[in-house]
Amino acid sequence: MKTLYKTFLFALAVLSMPVAAVTKVTFATGVSGNIKEQYEYNVVKLALDYSKDRYGDYELSIRPGDDVPSYTRLRIEAENNDYTNMVYKDSVSNDLVERLKPVPFPVELGVSSYRVGLTSVEKKAKLQNIASRSQASELKIIQGRGWLDGDILRSQGFTVVEGRYIEGLFYMAANGRGDLFPLGAHELKRELDKFSYIDGLTYDTEICIYYPLPKFLFTNKNNTALADRLEYGLKAAFESGSLTHLWKKFFYERLQFADLKNRKIFRFQNPHLSKIDPSYEAYIIDPNIL
Repeated sequence: MKTLYKTFLFALAVLSMPVAAVTKVTFATGVSGNIKEQYEYNVVKLALDYSKDRYGDYELSIRPGDDVPSYTRLRIEAENNDYTNMVYKDSVSNDLVERLKPVPFPVELGVSSYRVGLTSVEKKAKLQNIASRSQASELKIIQGRGWLDGDILRSQGFTVVEGRYIEGLFYMAANGRGDLFPLGAHELKRELDKFSYIDGLTYDTEICIYYPLPKFLFTNKNNTALADRLEYGLKAAFESGSLTHLWKKFFYERLQFADLKNRKIFRFQNPHLSKIDPSYEAYIIDPNIL
């Protein structure tokens, strides 16, 4: 009888123990396609998996709706806390970290900071003669109207010529309206293939313009527990090698095409990061070891 009573008390104690709350997370993106096959979705899932030991289980859902929202809309939705623990990836800036809660880890390992470009056949010959940072800053750069990159480049002495429409930027490059239309090193082959129908469009193989352009995960300012969990999970996944393995799956071949190791890399500043803790730079890739 005493044994049954002790068993009953033990079972009662177990049942009365607090159960760790499940973290509910809403993933959002401004990129079209199968969301579960996208790098940033898998990064968030990896971070949540690697933080289960400290923070418990989770439920990861996708922002409802069939539309592909603009990043302006995603920023507003995160700021308004429209969805439970909504998290999305965005370029870091002083303004954005004042509006939202950043997870201070460069989820793409800084690949967007390395800018390589499309150009015309005539301008390609000119780019072969660029040998110094000062010469690079004299180039006329093509950018989309209102892009953050345009502001960064102007602040570093570049002349920026802007276009309104995406396709038009590629025609501007092919027609020599500027010397270079820079893209992230991981975007070069994809965009070159996509717009290969434009006569005269080619790409530079000589230089890379570098300025810090990290991509962080962002959420509402009140979601501090989620931000802490994601930071812990990202760093744990990086230390284990799992994050780098995932990164290589999505980026390695594209960066091999960009051939950063054999380019002259000219480094510039990004004034929009003046309020950002630079400790994230420890996780930026080194093109020489790719």
